[in-house]
Amino acid sequence: MKDAFMASFFHEGVLGGALYLQSDKALYRTEKPTIEPKYRYLEIPYNGIERLETGLTLLLPTVTFIMKSGVSYKFAIFNRKKFLSRLNALRH
Repeated sequence: MKDAFMASFFHEGVLGGALYLQSDKALYRTEKPTIEPKYRYLEIPYNGIERLETGLTLLLPTVTFIMKSGVSYKFAIFNRKKFLSRLNALRH
């Protein structure tokens, strides 16, 4: 997986891990064993994304994936500018 970014997922606390960009989806992976598998191995298909929101939380740059289903996933992403550039290229 070439496009890997250090990221922390905001779900019942802050979970360190990584986001991987593939041709059709973003994958979040963390090794924290106490988290439900659906969040430990989260898949975010690009065609399910309604919109992206950026912001700051605890002075960390964040990206929130708002899904068409109404679910949202918020991440602190290191090197957010490069992440968004690559994500937009893959989605279009």
